[in-house]
Amino acid sequence: MSVVYVILAIATGPNYIESKLSGGTNYIVYSIIQAGTFAAGFVVVLQGVRMILGEIVPAFQGIAKKLVPNSKPALDVPIIFPYAPNAVLIGFFVSFFVGTLSMFAMIALGTTVIIPGVVGHFFCGAASGIYGNSTGGRRGAVLGATFNSLLISWLPLFILPVLGTLKLAASTFADTDYLIPGILVGKLGSYGAITLVSGILIFLLVVVLTSIVLNAKDRSKVVPAK
Repeated sequence: MSVVYVILAIATGPNYIESKLSGGTNYIVYSIIQAGTFAAGFVVVLQGVRMILGEIVPAFQGIAKKLVPNSKPALDVPIIFPYAPNAVLIGFFVSFFVGTLSMFAMIALGTTVIIPGVVGHFFCGAASGIYGNSTGGRRGAVLGATFNSLLISWLPLFILPVLGTLKLAASTFADTDYLIPGILVGKLGSYGAITLVSGILIFLLVVVLTSIVLNAKDRSKVVPAK
């Protein structure tokens, strides 16, 4: 990370960094401090993952067995980071690089410019790299991170028009679990409140019915003890 931050600092130039960002601190020193801060944050994430695995999940299972039998804990993507640390770095760098290229493409096309967010490209890009690596090796990691980056870079262009007055703040979030449902819900909302509420209720009904069907299949696979 120090290499990345120092290269970016050199490309940006000392004048801007020392006058706008670092408060007079040398731009190289400032970039190294920021790299260390990022690395420390990553360590905190990994330690948090280990804490979840070691303490929170067993506690959740104890409650779940009584309240929601056969339930499974849903955990955020950092839970898989320790399994493929090299894929994490590949996924992050590739996703951020493609996001930067997408930004320049938007500038050239004259569209709204989506600046690549480090957090979104790190968490989602790393996860995409890990899953791609598990099925396609290094090539899979690169392709997975590239596809993720294209999604979180270009989908915000489609959600901005449906944000109403929030669009004035140019507010968006670089996660597909926000962007894809947001676009669908926004399109439904354009047809009126009744259509929007009906769409949400139909979606909930589909989720409940799907859950019932899947649970029934799981129960049918259980062989009763003799």
